[in-house]
Amino acid sequence: MEFFKNPRFDFLGKKRLFISLSIGAVVASVGLLATKGLQYGIDFRGGADVVLRFAQPPGIDRIRDALSAQELGGAQIQELRLPESPEANDILVRIPPQSEGGEEAVLEADISGKVLSVLRSSLQPEAAAAGKIDLNLAGAAEIRRALLAAFPGQESMAAAAAEAIARHRTSHSGLLRDIEEARKLPEVSPEAAAWLRDNATVGGFAIRYIDYVGPSVGKELKRRAIYAIMGSLIAMLIYIWFRFEKLAYGISAIVTLGHDALVALGLVSLTGKEFDLTVLAAVLTIVGYSVNDTIVIFDRVRENVRHRRGDSLERLFNDSINQTLGRTILTVFLVLMVVVTLWVFGGSRLNPFSFTLLVGVISGSYSTIYVASPIVIWWRRLVEKKATA
Repeated sequence: MEFFKNPRFDFLGKKRLFISLSIGAVVASVGLLATKGLQYGIDFRGGADVVLRFAQPPGIDRIRDALSAQELGGAQIQELRLPESPEANDILVRIPPQSEGGEEAVLEADISGKVLSVLRSSLQPEAAAAGKIDLNLAGAAEIRRALLAAFPGQESMAAAAAEAIARHRTSHSGLLRDIEEARKLPEVSPEAAAWLRDNATVGGFAIRYIDYVGPSVGKELKRRAIYAIMGSLIAMLIYIWFRFEKLAYGISAIVTLGHDALVALGLVSLTGKEFDLTVLAAVLTIVGYSVNDTIVIFDRVRENVRHRRGDSLERLFNDSINQTLGRTILTVFLVLMVVVTLWVFGGSRLNPFSFTLLVGVISGSYSTIYVASPIVIWWRRLVEKKATA
């Protein structure tokens, strides 16, 4: 499949303009990272993220006051508008690390339990005071234990009812609207339905998910992330240097990869997306993807140098880029099909990852032509001038 027959585009004719644009983009990205910074996800900052779904729009100030009264005043509370459920009333309660050292395993259950206890006693005090089990907060195991305590020996009845209630709740946006939804399920026996009527309630919110990472683990992950990025760049510098027997190619590839990573991180900072382990994986993927296209062009340049020794280096690079243009377009098009699909349909948890990949693929294709090639040309000219002198 060929999109162009013998293309003759002058890609490097405007190299100064595009290098200026790239320098501007890198400076802007560094400025954003220095001033605004990255919004680190729980993987790197530690602490707990509790995401709750409410049946009705909650009062943010009321939630904040309730948490502040229970020594959780450092918690950040924000509304979430998720692409897959834009009409839902989701709230993120972000709690900073509470401790260093060996108490992290205990803190996970303690923090989430404390948040839920505070919100339940504040937002639905009557049900909390009556000691009824909340079917929107209780898991299948907790419901089964409560039913077994009321009906000893009826394990199958308790398990069937508990699983049915949990499954129904999950399939209905994670919330039961009233107790009758649970009582009318076919798997719930008449005696279990009667017990639920008197001993269970349906609260106004439910847990979507809870994440916890201890403070020391978050620091370790951040340190390893830096090692991963720096190690991959150094390894590729050495490989490309020996592969093409010219330091200029290695330096050019590393500068290009740094350009792509900084532009991607700058846009992540600008858009306020969380930087977590999935985004780190996207950055490392960008590094691998970008260097792949760069090496293809460099390899074609090396072949052309052998057969066209009288041509200028700029012309050799221009011709090499044109000769590999069809391959580049096909590769970028196929990768973008997957990345755009993941960005549109991947959901909120994968959105920062797919967004970073999308930026990196576009930036990587651009920088291979307009950043990597001019750097090699300028470097070789500098070396030749020094040799002549």
